[in-house]
Amino acid sequence: MNMALADAWEVRDLRRFLIGDSVSKIGRAAFMTAAGWTVNLEGGPTWFALFGISYFMAHIPLLTFGGMLVDRIPRRTVALYTDFVQAGFALLFILLLLSGFPLTKVLVLAAFLMGASTAFSIPATQALIPDLVDRDLLASATGLHNAMRTIAWAIGGTLGGIVLYQFGIEATLFLDMVTFLVSAYVLYNMEEVPIIRNGDEESDFRSEMLHALDFTRSQPWLFIGILVFMAFHIGGAMIDIGIPSIALRNDWNELHYALWGAIFPIGASLGALYAGQNPISKRIRGTVFYVTVSFAAWLDLLFVFVPWFGLILLISVIQGFIVGILSVIWNTTIGDSVEQHLRGRVNSIDAIGSFLLIPPSMLLAGKMIGDLGLEVTFMVAVAIMVASSIVGIVVPSFRRFERIGTEQFPITADQS
Repeated sequence: MNMALADAWEVRDLRRFLIGDSVSKIGRAAFMTAAGWTVNLEGGPTWFALFGISYFMAHIPLLTFGGMLVDRIPRRTVALYTDFVQAGFALLFILLLLSGFPLTKVLVLAAFLMGASTAFSIPATQALIPDLVDRDLLASATGLHNAMRTIAWAIGGTLGGIVLYQFGIEATLFLDMVTFLVSAYVLYNMEEVPIIRNGDEESDFRSEMLHALDFTRSQPWLFIGILVFMAFHIGGAMIDIGIPSIALRNDWNELHYALWGAIFPIGASLGALYAGQNPISKRIRGTVFYVTVSFAAWLDLLFVFVPWFGLILLISVIQGFIVGILSVIWNTTIGDSVEQHLRGRVNSIDAIGSFLLIPPSMLLAGKMIGDLGLEVTFMVAVAIMVASSIVGIVVPSFRRFERIGTEQFPITADQS
């Protein structure tokens, strides 16, 4: 581990948070992988699309409230109680399945309620990292977080396929419940970091959200980046819906599907560690970001044309490596360019922009795969992703990932 990463790891509460968060991601990845495969196997691409849509339909509207909440209440507290809620939901769905309720409908409902709770944990965990470390360690801390989170997802996805194959979907829900309880225990033993708010800041939710939107619009790199992500995730969602169908077409089973899902996070964790070890300067962050995100999109097209599972895994790990670097660039820029009292709301706006068009895109992809086939669906998806990234490449102000001072939002001593 290089010195910057080692220094970040030595921060006690950061280390505790990373361990607890990674444990919870293992359980959640295991369940989502197993549930996604089960829904697609039982109901086909359309039901698989509905499974994903259900997650985001609850997730998106609640992100606004989640972001505002974590700018009012210490992020550790929000994450702690969210873990308890998610563990409770896992227990509820175990009981529903054991009581004989329809499998597919229960799993779709599970996606809906788990998406609702995740709307609070995402802004809480993203905003917490900069609270735990000094600014000079932020890139390394972000790299560690992204790396451990993605490797946990890889482990969980693989474990989910194995547990589903050996014991059934109820066992993956039990694993999900236990891991969230472990995460809650870790968070309980961390110190609170208070939220330092401006004394004259508006106190009602509507005014606070409008305040965060004003800040977002004042930063071209941030505002356009969110719009680009919105378009990019249309194609990404279409690709995700097609992956189980590719596996079935090639006579691959749930273990292949789980391994495919796990190899991408392994690459992403390596990319995140690389970016954490070698922080990219603000001067070139945007250029690196948009060029590499376009390349990653082109790699998606290969999935539908490559029949060899080993090559699929190689493509996935390369793509994951690229995305791991991208996530560190983006999260670090938000962390060192947005004040603490705004960070939760800005993270929620960022997440809403990324997720807003995913549900209709999933529904569209399910229909396109059935009517037009996988090849046409993937070509349309990649075209959308590449086109969206060109905007950031050709316009200098959009790829300049640097804080801009305005009359309403002047640059403070710890921002740049």
